Amino acid sequence: MERAGNGRSGLRWRVILEARWRDRLQDVTELSLAYHTATPDGEDSRHARRLLRRAVAARQRLADTEDALHRIAAGTFGRCEQCETPISEVVLAAAPECRYCGRCASSAPAGSSTAGTALTA
Repeated sequence: MERAGNGRSGLRWRVILEARWRDRLQDVTELSLAYHTATPDGEDSRHARRLLRRAVAARQRLADTEDALHRIAAGTFGRCEQCETPISEVVLAAAPECRYCGRCASSAPAGSSTAGTALTA
């Protein structure tokens, strides 16, 4: 199986991730604008906090997608960051931002936002 960082497969993943990046950038922009136009008084205060939490989560998803694009450019996309074994195509199809193989996902650093996204294939 050709790994994602090589040849046509790398191009395919790049196209997929760039489309996801555009969608996620739009989400971040819309949520940020909604948050900044919400009034922080009374009932709207809870709504503003929800918008802020959603915007922060959307920004993290955008950063994860940017990291995956950097891994494609570096030629390391599709390899586990911990043990360097190939990540299953099934896992990448479900979560292309995934950094870890199924075996290492449970022991990934706690601060890693894509630590738990690895699926067992």
